Amino acid sequence: MKKRWISDEKEFLNHGGNMILRRGWIWLVLIVVMSFSLIGAKIGSAQESKFPRGAQYFLGTDDQLLIKVNIWGFVAKPGQYLVPSDTDLISLIAFAGGPRDGAKLSRVRIIRTKGSDSTTVVMDVNIKEFINKGDQSRIPMLQPNDTIVVSGSTWYHVGNFLGFVTKVATLVQIYWWIVYYSR
Repeated sequence: MKKRWISDEKEFLNHGGNMILRRGWIWLVLIVVMSFSLIGAKIGSAQESKFPRGAQYFLGTDDQLLIKVNIWGFVAKPGQYLVPSDTDLISLIAFAGGPRDGAKLSRVRIIRTKGSDSTTVVMDVNIKEFINKGDQSRIPMLQPNDTIVVSGSTWYHVGNFLGFVTKVATLVQIYWWIVYYSR
């Protein structure tokens, strides 16, 4: 098949030129939109570095300043709480219903994000020592967006494992009885 040159605009449009022109416009619009979004992202990041966003505080009843914190693990009611800005770790655990049986109070973790560069700091707090000695200075004040993790004690996990082993042994024994008495 011999190729030939398209000589005029009408012939160009008849041989699929409309499709080419439409695709060209689509690419042009796409390039313009992407360039504006990139410019907007650069401006937003520049503003963020010059003016870092402050901590998130909320106004509660009686014009009380509140902060948002998370508590996970071995407490009665884990979740996200809005607490007064002067709340310490002991008060938050009390808000969450107190520690559950099997909570490892000798190592409660506070995960905190600091500064505009979002550096994460992990602190371990020994609440058991506070309970024994009553030294309030060892209990830190909470900051906005702190996450507190109360993990389970080793004995709690050992007890769960032994409970699982007991259930498996019971099933094996039932199976053995069925095989023995079906003979």
